[in-house]
Amino acid sequence: MAEKNESHNNFKRIILITGSTDGIGRQTALELAVRNKENFVIVHGRNIEKCKATIDYIMREGKLSDKSNLDFVVADFSDLKEVSDLATDVQKRFPQLNVLLCNAGVLLPKRAESRNGLELTFQINHLAHFLIINRLLALLKQNQPSRVIIVSSSLHSWHKIDWKDVMAEREYEKYLQFSRTKLMNHLTSFALHRLLVRQGCQFRVTSNVVDLGNMEPRGRRSRSTSLSSSDTALVLSSGVGTLLTLVESPALENVSGKYFDCHGKQTRSGSDATDERLQQKLWEMSEQLCKDYLNSGSPLFAANCTINDVNCSNH
Repeated sequence: MAEKNESHNNFKRIILITGSTDGIGRQTALELAVRNKENFVIVHGRNIEKCKATIDYIMREGKLSDKSNLDFVVADFSDLKEVSDLATDVQKRFPQLNVLLCNAGVLLPKRAESRNGLELTFQINHLAHFLIINRLLALLKQNQPSRVIIVSSSLHSWHKIDWKDVMAEREYEKYLQFSRTKLMNHLTSFALHRLLVRQGCQFRVTSNVVDLGNMEPRGRRSRSTSLSSSDTALVLSSGVGTLLTLVESPALENVSGKYFDCHGKQTRSGSDATDERLQQKLWEMSEQLCKDYLNSGSPLFAANCTINDVNCSNH
């Protein structure tokens, strides 16, 4: 971690990428840091060793002489307290954050539980990001124009959510639970967009979701909880290119509430993903599960909804 809170005024973008110590997250962090010196990239990993190794990798592969536009934060997403502490750390150390790329995820062969007693795929793929988004949204509003990008999958349309078995206690199959959590990513992204619309913020803070193509994640619970990149360098390169576009393209500055395919083209989500009743149901359930870590809540459907008393019209 940085030993002091330095100003990042010289950078156009302060970008936090969750799950960026390997795979497509790491490669995206490398490209953003090396290709454009206006980018300040915050790597996230589950421990300090992996984060430091990633910073070294980016400097080595990118032939960087210093790490002036790189830093990292640490949190194991299997523990919501660590996720909450990560948000606090970002608020203190990177107050100019204006891009949040939610990339972390897992595909686990066997059912496992988090330190909070929740099904682990659900917590890492969905709930941890829900908490981070809610905790950092006020900061993103202050630094508008800002972007929230959630990495999902075309598998989101494979299965419906079983609301009576969200934690997969009765039935667990890795692709079934992965599919359901990817649907949750879509529901969260679109619900966030609706919140921003109600607050008049949708063109100043955008919320979009993206599918990165035919990527086969690996569950590695013995040592890691990270999604792998992909089976081929071609797919990895394509996915990174799409993420770079979503992070940097001026053409997308006012685009929100959309779903992008692996080529960066807008496409249609599955019907459940656009169901506002399901968006509300998931949001309210997630709030309840995160209640110990949310400062003042995030009343998505309240008459005068604001988050942390920050209104876009005031900036």
